Amino acid sequence: MFQVTVMIHASDSKIQLIRTQDASVDVLVGSKLLTSYHFGLGLHKPIFHPLKAPNGKSVTRGFPMEFGIPGEHTDHWHHEGVSFTYGDVDGIDFWAKYGPRGDNPGSGKIRHTGFTRIESGEVGRLTSTADWITPVGKVVLRQEADFTFRAESDWQAIDLSFVLTAQKEKVTFRDTKEGMMALRLASQLREDKSGRYLNAAGKEAEAGVWGKRSAWVALRGTINGEGVTVALINHPESAGYPTYWHARGYGLFSANPFGRKDFEKGSVPLNFSLEPGRSANFRYRILVHSGKLTLQEMERQFQNYVETSSKSHEQK
Repeated sequence: MFQVTVMIHASDSKIQLIRTQDASVDVLVGSKLLTSYHFGLGLHKPIFHPLKAPNGKSVTRGFPMEFGIPGEHTDHWHHEGVSFTYGDVDGIDFWAKYGPRGDNPGSGKIRHTGFTRIESGEVGRLTSTADWITPVGKVVLRQEADFTFRAESDWQAIDLSFVLTAQKEKVTFRDTKEGMMALRLASQLREDKSGRYLNAAGKEAEAGVWGKRSAWVALRGTINGEGVTVALINHPESAGYPTYWHARGYGLFSANPFGRKDFEKGSVPLNFSLEPGRSANFRYRILVHSGKLTLQEMERQFQNYVETSSKSHEQK
């Protein structure tokens, strides 16, 4: 595949992107790690791991990429850092990871195919491509992902845009709760520890946000005695806006626009489809902010995302 890579490694760049030798790209704010993008062949899908707060503390779970972290829960091996995937694409599960089971051919994989931009500067930019591949090796979707990294003294953010294009056959995202833009939060942010969800309607906790539609959900909690907010914001131009939320008290934090049948009992399945050659765009911001943001502060963060991301798209 033809590949163009732009590298800017100026030491005075506010945000530096550095491609490493172990199939990853490190994203630094000054000299401190914000996150790393991992894309090696051993992965089921590309992921960001870890995701750091401005104080350097990780807000995502280490497991299964790291073992032996005190107090960390080790359930759900497929909950890896930050990922974009889905649990039922024409019967193929890209969310979980397992081999053949009887008549089930096993899970699909999202395989990184290249970079078209790796750029440091006042903001960082990373653009990658990937294929969604069935267990028998058929490419059903092509993915172009664009990531923009921003930071100030008390917050850090990743703007994520995924364009999925159907290939030779129609593709249907069958209704399931298992998807789509997902984080697995650090165990200290579980609801039985310090965490509590909040959505744009002011509803709180898993009971208030799970299965509901909202422009954003924020998880507010404490890590090592310091307050933090981890928010996932859905862009108004994103497919399926406002998204449903698969946000669990044990730490799975996921925006899922296509799970209507699971989220609204008795509803008609959405079964979102793409004809061959047609595309859909999914856009989100992950915000990690010092302190516990209020409803009003989160509304301002939503407006800021819409305004700054629109300017970024104009400058592409």
